[in-house]
Amino acid sequence: MDITRKLKAKRIAIDCDLVLAGAMLHDIGRSRSHKLDHGIIGGNLLRNKNFPKKLITIVENHIFAGISKEETKEFALPYQDFLPKTLEEKVVAYADNISKNYKRLTTDQIIKRYTRHLDETHPVIQRVRSLHNEIESLLATSE
Repeated sequence: MDITRKLKAKRIAIDCDLVLAGAMLHDIGRSRSHKLDHGIIGGNLLRNKNFPKKLITIVENHIFAGISKEETKEFALPYQDFLPKTLEEKVVAYADNISKNYKRLTTDQIIKRYTRHLDETHPVIQRVRSLHNEIESLLATSE
């Protein structure tokens, strides 16, 4: 919630309650899968319980920095965009990336972790860089 506090201090419009709910529920699909499909599974779990669409999209779109429709075949996911669009979706994806075992990772550490499985030039890697630059730029201007 440190991220949302900093953004609010800069008067950047963000729904802190939605980010908190998204942060708490983004990995709910891991109760059924530890693969990339856990975001979709989590979205379906929430959809079946009539959770708000805004929360469902956070859960579905938090993997990496999103996965495009064109990339879904490579990752054996349903053919649709899973790209974070709202600031709330982006903040949850960013926070998920930088958090590992109660430590805060740098963008370079995250890229190194992901390039064990993906080529450095893969669009997902480029999207992670772009998302991190976007959020870190917002945070830098909010200090």
